[in-house]
Amino acid sequence: MSNGLQQRIIGALVLGALGLIILPIVFDFADPLKIDRESKLPPAPEIAPVEVAVAQRPQEAAKLGDVDSLFNIAKSKPIVDSSEGFYGLSENDLPRAWVLQAGSFEAQDKAEGLMQKLRASGFKAFVKSAVVDGSTFYRVYVGPKADKRRAIAEKAKIDSNFATDAIVLQYVP
Repeated sequence: MSNGLQQRIIGALVLGALGLIILPIVFDFADPLKIDRESKLPPAPEIAPVEVAVAQRPQEAAKLGDVDSLFNIAKSKPIVDSSEGFYGLSENDLPRAWVLQAGSFEAQDKAEGLMQKLRASGFKAFVKSAVVDGSTFYRVYVGPKADKRRAIAEKAKIDSNFATDAIVLQYVP
């Protein structure tokens, strides 16, 4: 055999061996759809059904009245007693809510103007009308807040920014 032919055969064998080593590393020839049929799964557990009692409305709920009365601004009153809790539930088991009365006007446009100024400053303000001694007043409120301390903190901001003397009120059902 000639020397050139011998080198070609050895080169072909070396390239074939390298191909056998490198091709399985580069390409995964495993069947991706192959299902593992050798795993042993335990049997499904036997679970007894649980019966859940149907929720019933408490009898005391009828005494509490309508939820809308919680946010009745006409029945709100100023807070003067500091012994009341800052947050939580009232004696009727309703959540305490606090609102600031920023102003009271006979002219609706003045009340709307203050409301727009408060909203522009980032406060959640609204106007509610109330009849006092036969006259209609338009009250500007900010809130409601679930925490009295937050309402008092907003009162200080509103009083300094808008030159008012806001009143902290509690919603009374």
